[in-house]
Amino acid sequence: MIMAEWYQAKILHLCELNNVEDKKDVLTDIKIKFSALNNRDAEQIARSLDYRPFYSQLTSNDREVIEQICDILTILFSMLEPGEIYQRYLIEVSALITNPNASVRLLVLREFSRTALHPQKIFQLLSDTTLLISIINRISDNDLNVAECAMSIVKKIGENPNGLHILYKGELLRTFARLLQNDTISFRVYEVIVDIAKTSQEALEVSAQSGFLNSLINILENEDILLQLNALEILTQLAVFEEGLSYLEQQEVLSKLVQKISQVNENPLSNLLIPGLMKFFGNVARHWPNELFAKYPVIISALFDVIDSGDQNILGPALDTLGYVSASIEGKYALQALGEAMPSALKKITEIVQKMPTALRIRGLNNLALILEVKRVEQDNRILSLTKLWFDSLCDDPLGMIAAICRQPFADIRQAGLEVLAVISSQVWGQEYISTYPGLVEFLLDRNIESFKECKDAKYEVVKCLSQAERNIFDADTMQKFKQFVNEGPYFVDINTEVAIEGAL
Repeated sequence: MIMAEWYQAKILHLCELNNVEDKKDVLTDIKIKFSALNNRDAEQIARSLDYRPFYSQLTSNDREVIEQICDILTILFSMLEPGEIYQRYLIEVSALITNPNASVRLLVLREFSRTALHPQKIFQLLSDTTLLISIINRISDNDLNVAECAMSIVKKIGENPNGLHILYKGELLRTFARLLQNDTISFRVYEVIVDIAKTSQEALEVSAQSGFLNSLINILENEDILLQLNALEILTQLAVFEEGLSYLEQQEVLSKLVQKISQVNENPLSNLLIPGLMKFFGNVARHWPNELFAKYPVIISALFDVIDSGDQNILGPALDTLGYVSASIEGKYALQALGEAMPSALKKITEIVQKMPTALRIRGLNNLALILEVKRVEQDNRILSLTKLWFDSLCDDPLGMIAAICRQPFADIRQAGLEVLAVISSQVWGQEYISTYPGLVEFLLDRNIESFKECKDAKYEVVKCLSQAERNIFDADTMQKFKQFVNEGPYFVDINTEVAIEGAL
């Protein structure tokens, strides 16, 4: 234990010093010496030290000293079992939760986070109401890292069946209610509540009984569009699991939101809500496309109206929603059943990717990739004939359009084009189109024209799909080139070519 005595002496010496630079030197000594230890020695020292003198220094006026102590304590704490610090220094660490320095608050909360994540140690927190109230109050911390750490601890406690019932009772319930008085902080609290509600049917019921879910839903009736958007964002998380969606349906949330979409033209401000509404229903559609089509057809027609209108303010979220709806096979079939709506939307997407501002062009291409994508294991004649039909309905020469985008000199749009090409190159009809398109195979095999890493990666994916093409689409020589390209990896540089180019210069 002689080594431990050296550290303890250093820590005590630190407390006697008044000069900040001297303190920093001592802390640097401790850190350097400790980092040179093997794990077993480090653990033994961490366990045998008395940390109280360190804690007393965390009220220092010098930020750098505090930061250095926090760094050292983080290392020492990590050597100990979760919950050990709590058991040994309950009073000290509980007081540090309200320390003026954010690094100190974060240090302590991270330690409690380790305890909350440990299935056997979490009970320490559950039985300490005063501590839980302090942690909940930190959700309102003006340092976002501290607030997020507190939020994750409270979520963990809510996931525990005992913790769930403790949180929504008595003083803890009142602590939440007080935080909800402040608009900014309230959404952090709602995020925690919804995250807890998502964990199980019981959690959903207990969260609903607390009344907090209802007060979140009521924000949708608020005059303030920004508050409504924030509420929608959080409720979207609840809608993506089955019981949550059922609960929102029982509370008539979905029908109210549908009504908002249908009344958009009556209220000019409602246009601001459309992106949030589209995102909400897009996420629902991603998980339950059939239910959405069956129960809320007005959403789908509103979606196509927005895309058709070409209103750039709300086009992005509408494209994303169409991408979400189309991502699954069942979503694709549901869209096909609407007749001409989808081919007409695809023509609009062609306009978007050719003529609109870059951000929308990229979004259009990203969602076109989702619309056309079919995983290998899900490919059959029926779905492939649908994606071929959709690709063909983009314009007169859809592959020419995509190939032209893949040759653009800008990395972001070029990459988005190559990603669409990768999606069609994994489908038989796409492979056939690529094999007969003049100059496209040569373009794909030419490494010298890609200078952007992300484009090299995207092009590599295309060639990789083509290297696994159905037999007899490409000749043996081309297949050999594809396979060689894949074996060489995305960043291969041909030395001979480089030498030849330098010689020509």
